[in-house]
Formats: sequence, structure tokens, C-alpha cells
Amino acid sequence: MDKPFWKQRTFRSWIKYIIALLIFVVSIGFIGENSIRKRIQRKQEINQLQTKIAEQQKKFKEDNQKLEKLKNDPAEVRRVAREKYYMKTNDEDVFIIEDKE
Repeated sequence: MDKPFWKQRTFRSWIKYIIALLIFVVSIGFIGENSIRKRIQRKQEINQLQTKIAEQQKKFKEDNQKLEKLKNDPAEVRRVAREKYYMKTNDEDVFIIEDKE
């Protein structure tokens, strides 16, 4: 009865297969555009971008709420005009006090 293929070869004949396998594993794991290292970096970048997207969506909702409030409430328009643009009525004086620091 014949021996199985893996028992017919000696360790010396297996060295070229082991070297080829190691080269393959290294090239897949560490070298190239789709290496494991690059995949981990891309995953981290995706997570950071998703966090930024969530922050921007939250800010967008807040800004839309402020815009709706400005569209529907004249008192809010007056408040923003006075606080942000220092507007006043004819019988008022506006004093701006700034810290030197």
C-alpha cells in the first residue's frame, strides 16, 4: 500500500512549501492595499467619520429648530438682532463692555 502524499516527502522537501506559505501570509497580512493593517486603519477612520456625521446631524437639527423659531416668533428675531447685531430702537443707547483679557 502506498503512503499518503504528506508522508512521502521529507522535511527538506516541505521547506519550499513552508517558505511559500510564509511569504503568502506576510503579503496578505502586512503588504499591499488590502492588508490587515490597512483594514484596521480604515475601520478606525470610518468610526471617526461616523462620529463626525452624528455630530453634524445633531447640529443641523439644532440649527433647523432655531431657524423655525426665527421664522415663527418675532420676539426671537428681535432678541437675536439686539444680542448679535447690536441693533436698538430710536430711544435706546447701546453700551458694549469688553474685557481686556
